[in-house]
Amino acid sequence: MDSNVSAALIAGGTALVVSVVGGMISWRLERGRLREELRTEFMAEETISELLLHQRWPLRSFAKIKHHIGGFADDELRQLLVRAGAVRFKDDNGEEMWGLRVRNQDRLN
Repeated sequence: MDSNVSAALIAGGTALVVSVVGGMISWRLERGRLREELRTEFMAEETISELLLHQRWPLRSFAKIKHHIGGFADDELRQLLVRAGAVRFKDDNGEEMWGLRVRNQDRLN
């Protein structure tokens, strides 16, 4: 094999390996940075899930959830509730109530 072809193949293989490794490192660093930035949202979603999993209360009022999960505007909190798997209901007085979809299948019909 010609030495120029061998050198080109080695250079191409090296470039491929460096690109793949560099891409993987960049992806992991970016994932970690993004996870850190979104940590507040992740923790809020976990807390919402725990609140809505409480055995005694299959539904919680939006006001009560907002009391426990501070620091979010109303619509941001509603988005967190949906991401946590919650659905919205209205009680007899028209108050906004939230519960996990898996715990309130009977109310969805």
